[in-house]
Amino acid sequence: MATTFDGAPFNPIKIPEKEVSFEQNETTLLSGKVSIQTNSEQKFSRTYECYTEDLSEITTLLEKIGVKGTLVDGSESYTNCEIAPPFSYKEVLWGSGKYTYTISFKRDTS
Repeated sequence: MATTFDGAPFNPIKIPEKEVSFEQNETTLLSGKVSIQTNSEQKFSRTYECYTEDLSEITTLLEKIGVKGTLVDGSESYTNCEIAPPFSYKEVLWGSGKYTYTISFKRDTS
């Protein structure tokens, strides 16, 4: 499965959860009844845990911070996405040249 952001490939080590979120406001009225207001606009976010033996994969993605691009995950494409904080990475064993990192994306729907 090919996974890219704005043309830059990265290597997820597990399939991310597909989370659907939306805004909802709950108010308890003086009568004791509850009023709920829901915005049906769904928010897109996706977080990947990744592995690489090439630090340039990470630096290329870091250069994409602030860029709106297309996130391609296998056969699915999501336009107008950005890298969302936090973006973290670490070397698995000092001097090994093997890295794990976590990268998140959000989609601008405005």
